[in-house]
Amino acid sequence: MVCLLSTISLAAQEIREAEFLGRMDLGEELMLKGKYEEANTEFLFVINNKKVLPGSIAYLFGRNSFHLGEYKQSINWLNKYIQIKGTKGQYYEPAVKYLQLAETEYREIQTRKYEEIEDNLANQEYDCDGLDNMICPVCHGSGVIIKRGYFDNVYKTCPYSAGEGYLSCKEYNLFMQGLLEPKIK
Repeated sequence: MVCLLSTISLAAQEIREAEFLGRMDLGEELMLKGKYEEANTEFLFVINNKKVLPGSIAYLFGRNSFHLGEYKQSINWLNKYIQIKGTKGQYYEPAVKYLQLAETEYREIQTRKYEEIEDNLANQEYDCDGLDNMICPVCHGSGVIIKRGYFDNVYKTCPYSAGEGYLSCKEYNLFMQGLLEPKIK
């Protein structure tokens, strides 16, 4: 009886393994046909349900993620494939190719995001809440900048507030945008 249950359990595991491999193959076929969303569904089924993943799923899912515009995910999975399989892996060369493409795209997106943030900050104006003057962000209202020397502190007049400790609202906005020139050179 125990032997029969063991045989049934083993047969069920083999059927389940065949299903995973079939879904991986189907995912690869869909990906090669340009049906990336459908391929993603198949790959995710395998990833979420199989306890031990075959190394090739890392390449397939990574490549498909590239086509879906999920560049960071693509980089992670393709790196994992290369780590697991090394230079002898079946998909080593295309993995390296797609990894380079994904890294390039990811860097370009990050650069555009950074530039967009910079532009937004540069064009942003603080309304000063109706105040004519704002505390100078360089000297923090003291009018003096203190630098530690080897033996003693060195005191210098703040070049932006010219020793007054405050900036006009217009000057404050120019400073925050990186456009205010020091009054004292």
